[in-house]
This record gives sequence, structure tokens and C-alpha cells, in this order.
Amino acid sequence: MKEAVSIERKFVSLNPREARTVAIIFERMFPADENGPGATEIDVVNYVDKALAGPYGEKLEWYRLGLAALERVACQKYGTDFADCAASDQDELLAELEKGQVPDFVTPASVAFFDLLRTHLQEGLFADPVYGGNRNKLGWKILNHPGVWLENSSEENLTSEPVTKGGKIQSLADLDFSPGRPSRNDVRKGYDPQRSVSPPSEIADIVLVGLGAMGGIVAPVFAKAGLKVVAIETGPWRTNSDYLPDELGATYYCRANMGSKFMREIPRWRRNADEPTQEATFSLGRMMNSVGGSVIHYGAWLRRFHPHHFKSRTQIRERWGEILPADCQVTDWPMTYEDIEPYYTLLEQSVGVAGDESNPFIRRSAPLPMPPTRSFRLGEFFKDATRRLGLHPYPVPVGINTTPYQGRPATTYTAWSNGFGSYTGDKWDPSLSSVPEALATGNLELRTHCRVVRILTNGDGRVSGAEYIDPNGTSRVQRGRIVILSAYTFESLRLMFLSGDTRHQSGLGNNSGQLGKSFMTKMFAHVNGYFPDVVFNRHTGPAAQGVVIDDFLSAEFDSMQHGFIGGATFGAEQQFLPIQISREALPSDVRRWGKPYKDHVRNWQHYGVVRIQPDTLSYTSNFLDLDPVYRDKSGLGMPVVRITYDMRENEHKLADWMEAKAEEILREMGAVKTWRGQRFTGVGSSHDLGGARMGNDPSCSVVSPDLEVHDTPGLYVYGGATFPTCPGINPTLTLWAVCYRAADCLVKRLKRGEGA
Repeated sequence: MKEAVSIERKFVSLNPREARTVAIIFERMFPADENGPGATEIDVVNYVDKALAGPYGEKLEWYRLGLAALERVACQKYGTDFADCAASDQDELLAELEKGQVPDFVTPASVAFFDLLRTHLQEGLFADPVYGGNRNKLGWKILNHPGVWLENSSEENLTSEPVTKGGKIQSLADLDFSPGRPSRNDVRKGYDPQRSVSPPSEIADIVLVGLGAMGGIVAPVFAKAGLKVVAIETGPWRTNSDYLPDELGATYYCRANMGSKFMREIPRWRRNADEPTQEATFSLGRMMNSVGGSVIHYGAWLRRFHPHHFKSRTQIRERWGEILPADCQVTDWPMTYEDIEPYYTLLEQSVGVAGDESNPFIRRSAPLPMPPTRSFRLGEFFKDATRRLGLHPYPVPVGINTTPYQGRPATTYTAWSNGFGSYTGDKWDPSLSSVPEALATGNLELRTHCRVVRILTNGDGRVSGAEYIDPNGTSRVQRGRIVILSAYTFESLRLMFLSGDTRHQSGLGNNSGQLGKSFMTKMFAHVNGYFPDVVFNRHTGPAAQGVVIDDFLSAEFDSMQHGFIGGATFGAEQQFLPIQISREALPSDVRRWGKPYKDHVRNWQHYGVVRIQPDTLSYTSNFLDLDPVYRDKSGLGMPVVRITYDMRENEHKLADWMEAKAEEILREMGAVKTWRGQRFTGVGSSHDLGGARMGNDPSCSVVSPDLEVHDTPGLYVYGGATFPTCPGINPTLTLWAVCYRAADCLVKRLKRGEGA
């Protein structure tokens, strides 16, 4: 009790009674045992109390309502406070809370409160100690995880012994971020942050709405052609100090602090059009806001689509006949692999892609400029097993330097990579070279911390500029002959819906009723395996260190033989961080909390995983529009996007077969036990495609092959919203290639004097 009293004196959100109850709940969920301390000694309650006083302030009411319900039931059933109940009775009450069986506590609310407690428990146990939990790094010590290390050797990648860094556990406080370390700060010549509050420029040739992954890649194409470009970016141009190896703060599966705008406008989601909505959950990622965009924190996989992915409808018809469901909207692309291939090659060289030519299903006109990432233990097991099964594993091509490239250093193989920005510049993004190249021409004017709220048109329905709010809160108008929406799918479509006029009463690009239709998002299923005599050391490298197979999405794969349309990528990858470990899928026979859960997470070194990235078909019942009720929290009160989306029968059949195949691979690798993760965890995946699909026919598409909006001359959409299909391959390189091609075509058109 002395420990409890000393902790109580630090509380700022919870009253002493609440704090005592919360502390005991967490101790039951992660108890002290023969293998180490529990949540009390690790000081999870201190973490939660601080979080409820800050970033989780809106959750304090949840705590008070949930705790009150739990106390009420404890008194009714056992005649005493929850904290004074026997341990077995406390466990029984927590189990009822988890299942939504607490009387007078609405079932969804009860389940949601338990899930919130579990999430906060994991953060308090395994986040960096700077946040108030993980006291003395005890959480990491229980895992035998060495914490934050920014370098790993090739020997550590392959060793069969646990990599413990000699027993030294590092946190943020132990790292040296002195100016002498490699930096990415000195690339901002020509950028003046104060320009953002100045009056708008005279009419620009090109207005880029967003200077992220897409806007950043095309900015130099326009600027080097002599066009006057104004880029309006809602985020900052980040400096080295923004890129900290902080799992809780940085990663998109935790707080996603670099996506503050996106986190204030989270879409609503419903499975079907006749259901109420809920706040969208995410199968993978949340967006960043900054110069360079979300690729700053991506896993860096840069893969090509296969040639047949550009003619999906034709391939299905010619191979299997007219078998598509009546509401399926699969179509061919209005371009071919041959049209895109030169741009794939150009970007692989300019960005710097590491890989080799061992994928038999892809042919390049030039080799990749850097060798692949080095071998790692899980990848070697996966590679050997798939080869024995007659498959074709290869190292995934990535935008990470495996050797020094274009003045940027080679990677140090830190595991603090996917979900983080690289402060050394070993992982490419547009802020490192493309944006500086555009600024160097003198033709790019960059306005950061400015939020576009409407696309403007003139009397004949042609685009005329963009209205935005500057950092001082002043409404401004930037006139432009051409406006390019180069934000993420959700934001580009939201602006199109919000910008209707007398000629576009339902939104720009929506005169044929196609805006928001044909939306697709990825479901990243995975299957885990237990290898009792194998240590994988997945904490010794980035997720970019991956091995994949394309056999089950190649043109040769006969999916209809197995009863479904489509395919999937299978892969094994590195990067296993403490919070990530705590949130991995559990076998059905392991309880989500208590000693069984604690014992399970302690065995993380023996778990291998095969991740599955599937094809996804488009359907009329899956679409985006604006929510009629919910508004964002930006202070502007703009409607958020509403996502209507659910997995369909074909995708479930595909997942069933692929998950069974992944189990077969894991058993071939030596797993003695396998279990499947959740197939559908949410609608936001960072591969959110469609909604403004490209095509030649305006009656069933929104933009042309050159990405110009059919019904709004001068307005273009550069991003994933334009994709007609959603192959089971990371789309970033194809997005860049399609947008670069469109920019190239636009420049040539303007030079021919054909006008905007």
C-alpha cells in the first residue's frame, strides 16, 4: 500500500478512489508473477493519469462512466468496492465488461471501455518511459527487448541467439541527437515560412493542393518547365528534430502526432447504407501532414504492378467469362503497363530503389540502382520454405538506401523505421530532393500551414483557383489557371464534394454521379506461427527488410480454380517494436489479458508471421460521400468523409484460401502452431483507392487518363482516388508513375500552346 499512496500524490486527472480502482484493474490485466513485475510496479496508472490530462482528455468521461458501472455491479454482486473484491471476483467482473455483460451499461459502450483500458495498458507498459509509464524500462525488460537502437549489424539480422545489445536497454533519453549526427535539415533553400501569411500571388499557372507524396513528386516537372507553381500545404516542412524514434507518439498505429489535421477529421464509417456510422477504425495507417507527405513514415516498399493489372476486366472476361457479380465495377485502366513502364524506370532511378531482378513476373528496361536489403532470419526461413513449395521469393524493392545514393547515407537497419521519418535521409521522400529541386528553379512558391477549404470555378464551370485559410486564420484566394488536387484520397474527394457550384450542384466531378463511387481499401490479413526452438530477432531491422512472393497474384495464378477472383502478395518482414508486439493477434486459446496474455507476449521472439496483401474488387455498395451530421474538429466545422464499406463474399473466399496457404507456408517453415489474425480491422489502410476513377467515358469515370476532371476543365486529381482497380501490391510507385506521366503530358500540352 505504500506504493499506492506514493503514486496517488502524483494524480492530476483521476481522484484517489478512481486511481486505486484503475491501478487494480491494470494489475489484474497484467499481473506480477514469477517472470517479473505487473502493471502496478511498471506504473501504468501514472501513464494513464497523465494521458487523461493531455492528449486523451476526451476519454476521461469514458473512464468515469465505466468505473462507476463497474463499481455499481461490484456492490450489487459482492457487497463491496471493486478494489476490495477477491481477485477471482475482479477477474469475473472484467470478463463481463469485456463481453458487454455489465448490467445497465450499454453493450457497445462496455466493450469499447474495456478495449480502451487494454489499449492504454499496452501503452503504459511498453511506450517510452518519457510518457510516465514503463518505469525504469521494466516493460521492455519483461519482453527482453533492448528498446531504441538506431543501428543493427548483418550478424544481428541472422543470428540464432537473442539480440539483447549486451543487456543495455535504451530509451529516447539515452540517445545522442547532437548536431554532429547525420542530418536532413540543409535542403530548404528558397523556402520562407513567413510567406504563408503574405497576400496570395498573382494568378499561378499551377496550384498544387498538397505538397506531399504526389504534389512533391510532380512539383519539379512543372517548375523546371518554367511554369509558375504555388503549392498550398496544410502541414509544416519538418526538421530533423521532428523525426524521433518514439513509437507511441509517431507511429500511425498509435497517436500519429505528425497527422494532427487528419486526426481532427477522422472519417465516419458504416458497413452498409442503412446502418448508423461510427468513427473509422484503421487496418493500417493514418495520414501525415507535411511537405513530403505520408511517405515520410511509410514502410518504403516500392513495387510495380504487373502488366495484367492494367487490364483486369479483359483478363477476367477472356479467362473465365462473364463471372463478375452484378454490382461489381471492375474495369480496365485507360493505359497499359507499356505506357507506364518508362516512368517506373525513371522514378526507380531518381528516387533510388534497392532490389534485384529475381522476381520472375516483372521485367524492367533497366536494373534497379542499388542492391537489395540484406538477409534476415525470418526472411531466410520464408525464402527456403516457399522455394521448397515451388514458389518464387525475392527481396522486396524499397526506397531505402542500401548504399550511399545521391548524397544520402546508407541505412543503418534500425527497426524504428516504418511509422517514423528518417532523420538521416536514408529513406527517400519528396522533401529530400524533389521539392528542393523545384524551389531551386525560382518557380515554386511554397505556403505551409495553409488549409484549402474550397476549389473555385468561374461562370462557365472552369476551375479558377483555391480558397484557403492561412496560419493567422485569414481566408485567402489563390487564383490559378490549373488546380491539381494532390492530397490524400479522403481529402481530395471531400474538397470536390464541398466545392459544388451552379454547374456542379452535387460537387465538382459529380455531374455523372460517379464521385465517391468505386472506392476500395486493403484488408491486411496475416497468419502467425509459433516456433518454440527458433529466435527470429525481428527487432533488428526495418519493415523495408522484406521477402515477398508474387506467385498468387501473377497472371498465371488461376484463382477461379479456388472459387474467387483475384490474388494476393505474401510476405515476411522485419520490425517488431514493443507496443506493436503487445498488439499482435492472439491465438484463440489465449485470453486477451491476465497472466495468459503476459506469458504470450513474453514469447514474441518465437513468433513468425506471413502477411497477406490482397486484391480488392470495387462494388456499387462501397462508396464515399460527406457525412450529413458529423463535422471535423478543426474549428471550421467542415463535414467529414463518410465511408460505406464492407468486405464482400469474393474477398472473404479469397482471404480464406490465402490464409490457409499462409498456414501451409508457416508449417513448412517449422511452425508447430498457427493462428489467423483479424481479417477486417477497419477501413483506412493507407492504400485507399478509387472514388474519382480514371477513364475515357465521363458517364462511368471522374477523370480522364491524364487525370483532368471530366466536367471541370483545368481541375486535376493526382492520387489514389483515380485508380480504377486495387491490386494486392503496394501502390506508391504506380501512383508516382501515373502522376508523373500526367504532369509530363500536361507540360507537353501547354508547350504546344493547347491551353490549360
